[in-house]
Amino acid sequence: MRVRQLLLLSTVAPLFLSCGTGLLTRYVDEGTIEYALSFPDYDPNGLMVGMLPESTTLWFTSDKQVAELSAGMGIFRTFMQVDNSGQAMDYHLSMMGKKIVAHLQPRDLGLFNEEYGNPTILFTNDVDTIAGYPCKKAVAIFDKMAQREIELWYTDRIRIENPNWFGPFAEVPGVLMRYEMVQNGVRMHLDATTVTPGDVDMAKFEPKDEFEKVSAPVLHHELAEVLGTFSM
Repeated sequence: MRVRQLLLLSTVAPLFLSCGTGLLTRYVDEGTIEYALSFPDYDPNGLMVGMLPESTTLWFTSDKQVAELSAGMGIFRTFMQVDNSGQAMDYHLSMMGKKIVAHLQPRDLGLFNEEYGNPTILFTNDVDTIAGYPCKKAVAIFDKMAQREIELWYTDRIRIENPNWFGPFAEVPGVLMRYEMVQNGVRMHLDATTVTPGDVDMAKFEPKDEFEKVSAPVLHHELAEVLGTFSM
């Protein structure tokens, strides 16, 4: 009986240790994150709501990200390929059969973040669990926007190199899991719902030859035209 107990313990114990370790120190450096989208300034029963996206997907590796969003029943799509180590982004816009892409570097991003100004980021001790991952809370305080404060919930368990370098929340040392952003008057709330670890198809990061290359100001103008139709 004693030998049988020892054999059973030796078989089961590693499983418990493995599960416990996974729960406590689970880190992910490749996979996908699904975000639910909502638009706080819009009437949930209004006519425009049906044209707004309900979700977005982020594919990531340790040094790259790809985010895709579709709106207007597929008429308007954006696809952002982000190279974190090289600090560059290929921002694709597809609308009504028109396909353009701009290669953006840090010097170009002021155009796209001008609504934010330079927020002050305050870090707190508040914690929460979002999509199964422990998160910390920061608060961004703005001096230019009507919504002066935005909560930022982020995790360090998803290991992406410098994940926020291209936006106004570059100081935040983790992947954003719950936050808000404003572009051309449209305020959007993002809330991570699922994180799926696993290999990402590297084709996601390859150039899209069917898109016409344009400058950053041209892309910014086109985005403003499209997003302006969604503004209240």
